[in-house]
Amino acid sequence: MGRDGRAGDSNTALRALLDEAGMSNAALARAVVTAGAEEGVHVGTNTTSVKRMLDGSQPRWPVPRLVAKVLSRHLHREISVTECGFADRTPASDDRYDGLQCSGTLDGTVRTVVELSGRDMDRRKFLLGSAFTAAAFSEPALFALTVPPTENTARVAGKRIGMPDVEIITENIAHLRRLDHRYSSGRVREQIVQLLHREASTVMHGSYSEKTGKALLGAVAQASWLAGSMAADVGRHSLAQRYYIQTLNLAMSAGDRLYAANVLSHMSRLTVQIGHGAITDHDRLRHARQAIALARAGHSVTDGKATPVLSALLHAVEARGHALLGEANATRTAVLQAERCYERARADDEPTWLAFYTEAELAADLGRCLRDVGEPEQGTRLISQAMDTYEPWRVRSRCFVQTDLATAHLVGRDYEHAAALGRDAVRTAAQVSSTRTLDRLRTLQRQVRPLRASSRHLGELDERITDLLTRNRARRDEDSTT
Repeated sequence: MGRDGRAGDSNTALRALLDEAGMSNAALARAVVTAGAEEGVHVGTNTTSVKRMLDGSQPRWPVPRLVAKVLSRHLHREISVTECGFADRTPASDDRYDGLQCSGTLDGTVRTVVELSGRDMDRRKFLLGSAFTAAAFSEPALFALTVPPTENTARVAGKRIGMPDVEIITENIAHLRRLDHRYSSGRVREQIVQLLHREASTVMHGSYSEKTGKALLGAVAQASWLAGSMAADVGRHSLAQRYYIQTLNLAMSAGDRLYAANVLSHMSRLTVQIGHGAITDHDRLRHARQAIALARAGHSVTDGKATPVLSALLHAVEARGHALLGEANATRTAVLQAERCYERARADDEPTWLAFYTEAELAADLGRCLRDVGEPEQGTRLISQAMDTYEPWRVRSRCFVQTDLATAHLVGRDYEHAAALGRDAVRTAAQVSSTRTLDRLRTLQRQVRPLRASSRHLGELDERITDLLTRNRARRDEDSTT
């Protein structure tokens, strides 16, 4: 057996699966050779080969797939390549991975998260050819609304996990989330995917009490959500969709309905984001309706126990959907409900994972809604309020509102002020690695170009945006060849 990877740490995942299956090294070797022969593939796997796998070596493809196939047969459940401790290097033509379904069981969901994150880590172009489909959110949303009582989350399998271990995970997630706001996802996404893969594997192979199990699942759900958010930030919308779906399943498995509602709000937000870029009115309206339905599902999932800030978030994203749909009255109603909910908020009564949704974030959301339904002055006032009150580390959010305000001043024919804000947005975007910020600048540039002859300031802004986009394109092309 050849190897395409050097030996590293011992493969404890494979060792645990062999022990569970009651298979010796020789038995696995024989079964892998037989499984290969069934497919007309000759492999030279022997006892020494298996020992190398257990020592951490990565066997050549298709041996990892055959090992997973053999173990799946013996354990009577689906075992993925990554669960066996191998890098998944499935040729793109052979990849039938979906990752959109709800498994219906806790173990099934966790296995899906392990496989999803493992493929994401090991394959740079994973799901790049897949498209975001708004309708794919329908099944998990319905599942969340009808899910049966939470399963028992206690497990006796391996290393003992306690609450201090869970607290370390959540602190690491909070740190990565702050780095994401400051530097954006292109620089830190790999770290959260690795953390998610490691801790989801801990859920499967650790020992913990019911209380710790729920907390551990909650922490893994937060990591999965952040992986999805970062995927969206780098333009990997199809991958983000799969992370969000599995995050929702994890939250429901943990019995955390408030976090499940939060996930539904981000499903709604992503759907609005995609809808704004829709080519046809039909697609735009379809995304808008789906976004509204997801936000309303979030309200329903909470069983009336949503905190004021969570309620404000759900009303705000519903307002974004109504604004995309062009429903001015429904938008204003949802905006008013969001404001009233936030007025009742008390920081000590809100979950820590919701601390990111500050008054500035709410103002930015509501300002965009009002701007989009024909109230530009009030919308601009709220967006300006957001920019003035953002914490210094919210660099990406600041870039978003700078482009929003530049657009508003373009509409008002204040070209000099629009150009100044646009230049600020370009400087801010240069500090982060975010596809979303570049998309915002492209949109701004499309609005600037027809007007550049009217103002030398706009002409200069157009050139600055082009320069930034060109430099980012060159950097991306260089990364793709390394």
